[in-house]
Amino acid sequence: MDNEKVYAMQFGKVYPLLVSKAQKKGRTKEEVDQIIDWLTGYTTEAMEYAVQNQVTYGDFFRNAPRLNPSRKQIKGSVCGVRVEEIAEPLMQEIRYLDKLIDELAKGKAMDQILRDSSDMPSTIEEYIRQQPEEAQPYLHQVNAAIRSALPDAVQKLSWSMPTYWKKRNLIQFAAFKKHIGLYPGPEAVEAFADKLKAYKTSKGAIQLPYNKPLPLELITEIALWCGSNTL
Repeated sequence: MDNEKVYAMQFGKVYPLLVSKAQKKGRTKEEVDQIIDWLTGYTTEAMEYAVQNQVTYGDFFRNAPRLNPSRKQIKGSVCGVRVEEIAEPLMQEIRYLDKLIDELAKGKAMDQILRDSSDMPSTIEEYIRQQPEEAQPYLHQVNAAIRSALPDAVQKLSWSMPTYWKKRNLIQFAAFKKHIGLYPGPEAVEAFADKLKAYKTSKGAIQLPYNKPLPLELITEIALWCGSNTL
């Protein structure tokens, strides 16, 4: 099967196959979810959303909240090809997951499957420093805009993403290859729908491409709205 056909498959059809492969060998759906969470940053709820909303397999990985830096430690063969030698980045991400599920099905312990994460950032500033150099100025600007709007919010990493928290996650952001993902929640995206017409949005998420000036005033406005709607 060529790459484009793999990318076009629905995650909702692939995911049950991954779970079934693990369960046939006495492993659990929860372990599969833990592996996907570790690798991509998706919560179980986000995986279920992807299943229900016909997200393609390619988009599932393209829009991953946080690809784990430790995934580069994954070595070995899948379908006769060594994952560390796959040249096409998106296919390599997909094969990383295949390799981890193979290890699960072969009885490997979870603490061995989930590679050392000691290099994972613990603060927002550390997160930004670990991103590609060209993305860092954009991340600093987004972070400054949110911080100015939410000075009393706790700054932390949640699901491996920079997060502003006050009784709940108010707003999050993350770096991707071609854009910054801003995550203020579904209600905020709906409330600002008219002002977000120039941007790609999905449930609870806004894509801010690097090839456009950052809408810093709008980011600040959205962050203020999130803070004012704290439960």
